[in-house]
Amino acid sequence: MSIPPKVSRELADAVQEDALRAARDEAKHRAVRQMEGYDVFKNMVAVAHLRPHNLPGDASHMTAADRAAARAPAFSFTPEGRASGPASTPGASTPLTPAADAASIRAPSSAAEFEKTWRRSCKSTDARWRYLGLVAGTREGRIAKLFRVEINGTVLSELVAALAAGYAGDGRSIRDDDEWAGARGARAIGERVRAFLAELATCGRFALAAKLMGSGAREAMRTLADALVANGAVDAGAAEALKSAYGCG
Repeated sequence: MSIPPKVSRELADAVQEDALRAARDEAKHRAVRQMEGYDVFKNMVAVAHLRPHNLPGDASHMTAADRAAARAPAFSFTPEGRASGPASTPGASTPLTPAADAASIRAPSSAAEFEKTWRRSCKSTDARWRYLGLVAGTREGRIAKLFRVEINGTVLSELVAALAAGYAGDGRSIRDDDEWAGARGARAIGERVRAFLAELATCGRFALAAKLMGSGAREAMRTLADALVANGAVDAGAAEALKSAYGCG
């Protein structure tokens, strides 16, 4: 028994609609993972259903790998047809390595750009410490401005851990010739770290984020506060105030 033409058309339309939805969902997920801006997100979704113009109508003779490559979404290619991806967000194109200069990466202009660079380019403890030095040294209050709407517990925990590891991690001591955020020497750098922590405390929903900090970050905060006291950057009272503000008192 043959399938009525109307049913066949409806089935074909349903299959096509399902494929379109799947392609758009894949594009959305990819854009979110890459933390792209809204314009890039919109463009990726808009072209998700397009196929390369040279894909033959009958691809039955092609291998599975060839068909997969031929059906790659349009946003995977440059205008010249070369395999690629969407343009990266400014500030995240140059990865930091332990030997790299923090100045080789641009200071972020938004929270999304900061997090994208933080996740992609700042893999090591040293890279994170230097990146935070770049952010802190570019303009006073920058971190508070980036997260003026909200800072979440995960990001706050990671920032505190990075500051503690950079300033007092693994028993290290800041030398007189060390520099961070425009400051030089243990005491001056410690004072800048304290100022950075104070700026973080003014970020949006900081109180909630502090409550959501993990136990490791809380311990790192205690270690950092003790190191600041030991280096003369803050007195005992100020250190206790910092611990209390971050829920580590």
